[in-house]
Amino acid sequence: MSTMEENKVDLTSVELEGGLLLELLEGVSSHAGKDKSLPTLNAVHIAGAGGDLIAKATDRYRLIEGAVRYSDGGLEPSLVSLDDVKRIITLCKAHKNNLISITRLGNAISVSSLGDVATFDLLDGTYPPTEDLLAKSEGDPVAIEGVAFNPALMADYAKIAGKGAAIKVYFTGAGKPMRVRITGDKITWRALLMPMRYVD
Repeated sequence: MSTMEENKVDLTSVELEGGLLLELLEGVSSHAGKDKSLPTLNAVHIAGAGGDLIAKATDRYRLIEGAVRYSDGGLEPSLVSLDDVKRIITLCKAHKNNLISITRLGNAISVSSLGDVATFDLLDGTYPPTEDLLAKSEGDPVAIEGVAFNPALMADYAKIAGKGAAIKVYFTGAGKPMRVRITGDKITWRALLMPMRYVD
């Protein structure tokens, strides 16, 4: 490999409104795992291609993906720790009405707006494959006799949807994840909730 190829810098960037990035990251981070011994789940996966910035998170009991449009650029798949996502959220709160730039440089990600910059190392590891699981849940709903789930997890969907907004739950089969439809103004949400075992 030539020296030029070895020194090639991997740089990708997207820019979007601070309030929109805030809404996206607050919604997705609510589903990230809290166990730091599982770093790929104690994280948010972010990628941008084709004009969509997609963020997703899972704690193994539920999965959420949010997509928002941006105009130019792209962002290679990046795994950001939950602690660092919380720091990005703090920056977004200070710049809700400004544009925020997300730039990846090698194994780091930088988030900036109007001179405020936060840079974080990305996590190593492979994010769990989720696209197939989300795609399979998009089929026609089926009738089932009943399903048990942790009701505390529904509170996060209510926060994402907003005050007074409804969510819709589709059942995909006994023992299979429930599809949760959350309607957003500018963010397209896809979410799954795993059923629980329940003994009468």
